[in-house]
Amino acid sequence: MDNQKELQNFLKNEIKSRSLSLRELSKLTDIDHATLSKIINGKRIANLNHLKKLSESFGTELEQLLKMAGFTDSESDELKQTWKAVQKVVHELGGTDEEITYERVNQEIEVFKKRSQTISGKEKIRKEFKAKMEKTSGIGKYIDQLKAMYCHFLQGNGHPRDQILIGAALLYFIVTTDLLPDYLLPIGLLDDAFIVQVISQRLENKNLLL
Repeated sequence: MDNQKELQNFLKNEIKSRSLSLRELSKLTDIDHATLSKIINGKRIANLNHLKKLSESFGTELEQLLKMAGFTDSESDELKQTWKAVQKVVHELGGTDEEITYERVNQEIEVFKKRSQTISGKEKIRKEFKAKMEKTSGIGKYIDQLKAMYCHFLQGNGHPRDQILIGAALLYFIVTTDLLPDYLLPIGLLDDAFIVQVISQRLENKNLLL
Protein backbone atom coordinates (compact mmCIF):
# COMPACT_ATOMS: atom_id res chain seq x y z
CA MET A 1 0.00 0.00 0.00
CA ASP A 2 3.00 2.29 -0.48
CA ASN A 3 1.29 3.94 -3.47
CA GLN A 4 -0.30 6.39 -1.00
CA LYS A 5 2.94 7.17 0.86
CA GLU A 6 2.83 10.83 -0.17
CA LEU A 7 -0.70 11.16 1.22
CA GLN A 8 0.38 9.50 4.47
CA ASN A 9 3.24 11.96 4.89
CA PHE A 10 0.91 14.86 4.10
CA LEU A 11 -1.54 13.79 6.81
CA LYS A 12 1.25 13.31 9.36
CA ASN A 13 2.58 16.80 8.61
CA GLU A 14 -0.90 18.34 8.88
CA ILE A 15 -1.49 16.66 12.24
CA LYS A 16 1.85 17.94 13.50
CA SER A 17 1.55 21.50 12.15
CA ARG A 18 -2.02 21.90 13.44
CA SER A 19 -1.26 20.18 16.76
CA LEU A 20 -4.18 17.80 16.28
CA SER A 21 -4.86 14.49 17.95
CA LEU A 22 -6.23 11.66 15.84
CA ARG A 23 -9.67 12.06 17.44
CA GLU A 24 -9.61 15.81 16.76
CA LEU A 25 -8.73 15.10 13.14
CA SER A 26 -11.60 12.62 13.03
CA LYS A 27 -14.06 15.30 14.18
CA LEU A 28 -12.62 17.83 11.77
CA THR A 29 -12.88 15.54 8.75
CA ASP A 30 -15.90 13.42 9.77
CA ILE A 31 -13.84 10.30 9.10
CA ASP A 32 -13.76 7.52 11.70
CA HIS A 33 -10.55 7.79 13.75
CA ALA A 34 -9.76 4.07 13.28
CA THR A 35 -10.04 4.54 9.52
CA LEU A 36 -7.78 7.58 9.65
CA SER A 37 -5.22 5.65 11.67
CA LYS A 38 -5.14 2.87 9.09
CA ILE A 39 -4.79 5.37 6.21
CA ILE A 40 -1.97 7.25 7.94
CA ASN A 41 -0.14 4.02 8.78
CA GLY A 42 -0.52 2.58 5.30
CA LYS A 43 -2.93 -0.20 6.30
CA ARG A 44 -5.87 1.11 4.29
CA ILE A 45 -6.28 2.90 0.96
CA ALA A 46 -8.00 6.30 1.13
CA ASN A 47 -10.99 6.35 -1.22
CA LEU A 48 -12.50 9.30 -3.10
CA ASN A 49 -14.97 10.07 -0.29
CA HIS A 50 -12.13 10.24 2.24
CA LEU A 51 -10.14 12.53 -0.03
CA LYS A 52 -13.11 14.86 -0.57
CA LYS A 53 -13.58 15.22 3.20
CA LEU A 54 -9.86 15.83 3.72
CA SER A 55 -9.84 18.39 0.92
CA GLU A 56 -12.73 20.31 2.45
CA SER A 57 -11.32 20.17 6.00
CA PHE A 58 -7.78 21.23 5.09
CA GLY A 59 -8.67 23.66 2.30
CA THR A 60 -6.47 21.66 -0.06
CA GLU A 61 -7.35 21.14 -3.72
CA LEU A 62 -8.93 17.73 -4.28
CA GLU A 63 -6.80 17.34 -7.42
CA GLN A 64 -3.67 17.69 -5.29
CA LEU A 65 -4.83 15.00 -2.83
CA LEU A 66 -5.79 12.70 -5.70
CA LYS A 67 -2.24 12.91 -7.01
CA MET A 68 -0.83 12.26 -3.54
CA ALA A 69 -3.04 9.20 -3.25
CA GLY A 70 -1.87 7.84 -6.59
CA PHE A 71 -5.15 8.27 -8.46
CA THR A 72 -4.91 8.78 -12.21
CA ASP A 73 -6.48 12.08 -13.20
CA SER A 74 -8.07 11.51 -16.60
CA GLU A 75 -9.88 14.86 -16.31
CA SER A 76 -6.56 16.67 -15.92
CA ASP A 77 -5.11 14.77 -18.90
CA GLU A 78 -8.08 15.83 -21.02
CA LEU A 79 -7.60 19.47 -20.04
CA LYS A 80 -3.90 19.25 -20.86
CA GLN A 81 -4.73 18.00 -24.34
CA THR A 82 -7.26 20.80 -24.79
CA TRP A 83 -4.64 23.37 -23.80
CA LYS A 84 -2.17 21.89 -26.30
CA ALA A 85 -4.81 22.32 -29.00
CA VAL A 86 -5.26 25.97 -28.01
CA GLN A 87 -1.51 26.56 -28.20
CA LYS A 88 -1.33 24.90 -31.62
CA VAL A 89 -3.92 27.32 -33.01
CA VAL A 90 -2.03 30.31 -31.62
CA HIS A 91 1.32 29.09 -33.00
CA GLU A 92 -0.17 28.53 -36.44
CA LEU A 93 -1.49 32.10 -36.44
CA GLY A 94 1.97 33.37 -35.50
CA GLY A 95 0.74 34.81 -32.22
CA THR A 96 3.60 33.60 -30.04
CA ASP A 97 6.42 31.07 -30.13
CA GLU A 98 6.48 30.74 -26.35
CA GLU A 99 5.47 27.32 -25.04
CA ILE A 100 3.08 27.89 -22.14
CA THR A 101 2.55 24.66 -20.23
CA TYR A 102 -0.58 23.43 -18.46
CA GLU A 103 1.42 23.72 -15.23
CA ARG A 104 1.85 27.43 -15.99
CA VAL A 105 -1.93 27.70 -16.29
CA ASN A 106 -2.30 26.20 -12.82
CA GLN A 107 0.28 28.63 -11.46
CA GLU A 108 -1.76 31.53 -12.86
CA ILE A 109 -4.88 30.16 -11.21
CA GLU A 110 -3.10 30.02 -7.84
CA VAL A 111 -2.04 33.66 -8.21
CA PHE A 112 -5.59 34.79 -8.92
CA LYS A 113 -7.00 32.61 -6.15
CA LYS A 114 -4.91 34.59 -3.67
CA ARG A 115 -5.96 37.90 -5.20
CA SER A 116 -9.63 36.93 -5.11
CA GLN A 117 -9.46 36.70 -1.31
CA THR A 118 -8.22 40.27 -0.87
CA ILE A 119 -10.44 43.31 -0.41
CA SER A 120 -8.92 44.98 -3.48
CA GLY A 121 -9.48 41.85 -5.56
CA LYS A 122 -13.14 41.61 -4.58
CA GLU A 123 -13.68 45.31 -5.26
CA LYS A 124 -12.07 44.97 -8.68
CA ILE A 125 -14.55 42.23 -9.59
CA ARG A 126 -17.54 44.28 -8.42
CA LYS A 127 -16.43 47.45 -10.21
CA GLU A 128 -14.96 46.13 -13.46
CA PHE A 129 -16.68 42.87 -14.44
CA LYS A 130 -19.67 44.40 -16.23
CA ALA A 131 -17.50 46.86 -18.16
CA LYS A 132 -15.16 44.07 -19.32
CA MET A 133 -18.16 41.95 -20.29
CA GLU A 134 -19.61 44.78 -22.41
CA LYS A 135 -16.25 45.26 -24.11
CA THR A 136 -16.01 41.55 -24.88
CA SER A 137 -19.51 41.34 -26.40
CA GLY A 138 -19.28 37.57 -26.58
CA ILE A 139 -21.90 34.87 -26.62
CA GLY A 140 -21.97 31.16 -25.86
CA LYS A 141 -21.37 28.79 -22.96
CA TYR A 142 -18.15 30.50 -21.83
CA ILE A 143 -19.86 33.89 -21.43
CA ASP A 144 -22.88 32.27 -19.75
CA GLN A 145 -20.55 30.55 -17.28
CA LEU A 146 -18.83 33.84 -16.45
CA LYS A 147 -22.18 35.54 -15.86
CA ALA A 148 -23.26 32.68 -13.60
CA MET A 149 -19.97 32.95 -11.71
CA TYR A 150 -20.49 36.67 -11.23
CA CYS A 151 -23.99 36.13 -9.81
CA HIS A 152 -22.68 33.52 -7.34
CA PHE A 153 -19.81 35.84 -6.41
CA LEU A 154 -22.23 38.67 -5.57
CA GLN A 155 -24.47 36.34 -3.57
CA GLY A 156 -21.52 35.00 -1.59
CA ASN A 157 -23.26 31.68 -1.00
CA GLY A 158 -21.94 28.15 -1.23
CA HIS A 159 -18.67 26.52 -0.28
CA PRO A 160 -15.85 29.00 0.56
CA ARG A 161 -13.47 27.18 -1.78
CA ASP A 162 -15.96 27.62 -4.62
CA GLN A 163 -16.08 31.35 -3.94
CA ILE A 164 -12.28 31.57 -4.10
CA LEU A 165 -12.17 29.65 -7.40
CA ILE A 166 -14.98 31.72 -8.89
CA GLY A 167 -13.23 34.92 -7.84
CA ALA A 168 -10.03 33.70 -9.51
CA ALA A 169 -11.85 33.08 -12.81
CA LEU A 170 -13.52 36.49 -12.75
CA LEU A 171 -10.29 38.32 -11.97
CA TYR A 172 -8.45 36.48 -14.72
CA PHE A 173 -11.16 37.53 -17.16
CA ILE A 174 -10.94 41.18 -16.02
CA VAL A 175 -7.15 41.53 -15.93
CA THR A 176 -5.58 42.10 -19.36
CA THR A 177 -2.27 40.28 -18.69
CA ASP A 178 -3.46 36.99 -20.18
CA LEU A 179 -1.30 34.02 -21.09
CA LEU A 180 -2.26 34.50 -24.73
CA PRO A 181 -2.27 37.90 -26.44
CA ASP A 182 -5.71 39.56 -26.64
CA TYR A 183 -4.85 41.16 -30.00
CA LEU A 184 -5.53 37.72 -31.50
CA LEU A 185 -9.27 38.17 -30.91
CA PRO A 186 -11.19 35.94 -30.72
CA ILE A 187 -8.25 33.55 -30.25
CA GLY A 188 -6.89 35.79 -27.51
CA LEU A 189 -9.93 34.98 -25.40
CA LEU A 190 -9.32 31.24 -25.61
CA ASP A 191 -7.18 31.20 -22.49
CA ASP A 192 -9.92 33.05 -20.56
CA ALA A 193 -12.40 30.41 -21.67
CA PHE A 194 -9.94 27.66 -20.80
CA ILE A 195 -9.38 29.05 -17.29
CA VAL A 196 -13.15 29.11 -16.77
CA GLN A 197 -13.29 25.47 -17.89
CA VAL A 198 -10.49 24.39 -15.54
CA ILE A 199 -12.04 26.17 -12.58
CA SER A 200 -15.55 24.89 -13.29
CA GLN A 201 -14.13 21.34 -13.09
CA ARG A 202 -12.74 22.06 -9.64
CA LEU A 203 -15.87 23.51 -8.07
CA GLU A 204 -17.21 21.59 -5.08
CA ASN A 205 -20.75 22.12 -6.39
CA LYS A 206 -20.59 20.99 -10.01
CA ASN A 207 -24.13 22.30 -10.62
CA LEU A 208 -23.29 25.94 -9.97
CA LEU A 209 -22.79 26.79 -13.62
CA LEU A 210 -25.54 24.68 -15.18
